[in-house]
Amino acid sequence: MTPPIPCWVKDAQPRGYVNVFALCPNETRLYGTESMFGDWNGRVLLLAKDFACSKLVHDRMAQGDKRPYRHKRKLRTNIRLMRFVEPIASCGLLYGSALACLLRDDGNMSGPLPNRTEALRFGAHVLKDFVIPSMSHLEMIVCMGEEAWECATAAVETRVHLTRVPHPAARISNEKMQQAWDQVYELLV
Repeated sequence: MTPPIPCWVKDAQPRGYVNVFALCPNETRLYGTESMFGDWNGRVLLLAKDFACSKLVHDRMAQGDKRPYRHKRKLRTNIRLMRFVEPIASCGLLYGSALACLLRDDGNMSGPLPNRTEALRFGAHVLKDFVIPSMSHLEMIVCMGEEAWECATAAVETRVHLTRVPHPAARISNEKMQQAWDQVYELLV
């Protein structure tokens, strides 16, 4: 279960983004992907780039979705991720994103981040001052892609091992993806 989220996180509004808490004030999760892996007592934080664009949440709300800030199980990215994290699932996993609760407001589901520097600075602040202190058993952050790596290296000072793998949506072979994940398994098992 997500610890109580501080007001400074809920109230942030960097240019180019919508904070999910402005759309869903009763939301209790920091990361929409916690609906997939949400173990705040876990040993591993899976960190991706961002959750999605605000349009996705708006569309779900318009369709009457009671919990619009959640992962989509059948999304190709999530299916691929499930395959690679299966060997470490017993470690306890929290799935988050470098941008924390920020939703891109450009309508794009991928591509370059708007206002990248400020958004990643916010994400690093949330990671350093809220997420890491709230995960008392955290041993490793698996950074899935460049933005996650940039955010984590700006936030982590001690006690947590950082490792880097391609983002699950990366256009690389399963064999290359497996090689990266094999290094993660070695460190955790």
